[in-house]
Amino acid sequence: MTPIVTSTQKPSKLPAAIRALNALGRGRARWLASFDAQALRERAMRKSGLVDFGEEASFSEGLNVLCRSVEDDARLSLAGRLAFRDYIVRALVNRLRYVHARAVEPEVQDVALVPPIIVMGLPRSGTTFLHHLLACDPAARPLRLWELMEPIAGPGRDKRRQRTAKVLSRAKWMDKTLDAKHHFDADHPEECVLLLDPTFLSASFWVFAPVHGYLKWLRGQDLNEAYGAYRWYLQRFQRETPTQRLVLKAPAHTAAVEALLRAVPNARLVQTHRDPISVVPSANSLVLSLHAMVSDGLDVERMCKTNLEHLEHLVEVSQRARARTSSWVDVRYSRLVRDPIGCVRRIYDRLELVVSDEMVDRMERHLASRPKDKFGKHAYSARDVGPTDALLRERFSAYVQDHLAD
Repeated sequence: MTPIVTSTQKPSKLPAAIRALNALGRGRARWLASFDAQALRERAMRKSGLVDFGEEASFSEGLNVLCRSVEDDARLSLAGRLAFRDYIVRALVNRLRYVHARAVEPEVQDVALVPPIIVMGLPRSGTTFLHHLLACDPAARPLRLWELMEPIAGPGRDKRRQRTAKVLSRAKWMDKTLDAKHHFDADHPEECVLLLDPTFLSASFWVFAPVHGYLKWLRGQDLNEAYGAYRWYLQRFQRETPTQRLVLKAPAHTAAVEALLRAVPNARLVQTHRDPISVVPSANSLVLSLHAMVSDGLDVERMCKTNLEHLEHLVEVSQRARARTSSWVDVRYSRLVRDPIGCVRRIYDRLELVVSDEMVDRMERHLASRPKDKFGKHAYSARDVGPTDALLRERFSAYVQDHLAD
């Protein structure tokens, strides 16, 4: 079989202050920033003032597997350990708030969902582009990144947006190319997979750190309980804007379609499709940037292999699910970029919805404000980062034949 090539693409050089911190922590990082599961729980309890995690078995196991994977797989630098520890503690605080809110807000589980539109598909296949267009509908309720990072506010002044903006500012300082690969903004619609983080059954942990063992473990888990929590979050957001339709997106849903539809049976699914020869190196390039921020000695070839297995898993699960449901609208990336507004009109026709004049005006203004490469050009190829074109044609031949062949 054609081997996966080692990347020739080098991650951005970290700022001098971060390199100095990592040098000071080398050999002592595990002691300075522990990933002991109980210690992380205690830190979250102190931050939140809450103590009940709900203790579902899958949550406890997921936290333990993630912590082991950090130590066994991730090779985190000191700066990386501090940043990823904060990420996990935030997820634990969110879980404590979730368990508390479910107890004191029992009415949320009775909120009826306006059938949400959920965009999925392989990462880097136009899901963000399409999601932002659909969010232009005045009747739409997208979820902003700051809402997804902390879905439930704690007591006192609400500083969730400011905290998210600060995290993003730090990340962009560490890697100046990040915006060109994926433009993050606290106020922009983002991936609702973040709502799964408090269940500790979430692919987002892999996106932000090379936790290979955790991602492999995740592929074998029953996700129904996690998507029950996801539905509850949607109901709580729906309660805030009862007449607006939630418009969401996350490539991770592609690997959990049946669990998603059990939890949200009236969801309208829209799946984007793009040639894996473009998708895979683009996805690898983005993950390389994110992993390089936190890892001290990133194994790029292993990252490429794990990412390829993950993308194959997305395709395999969604293809199986498609045989049992007709809840899909398919969108080719090439058509989306060639005629974005026309593509949205076709989606709305399929969903028996109306594209208003105001929505068209908003989409036109959005497109005019976001010309191609506005935030820099994202250059990548399989030669730079990941599998060869020949291997990708071999691995994804059935998918391409089903969804991209003319």
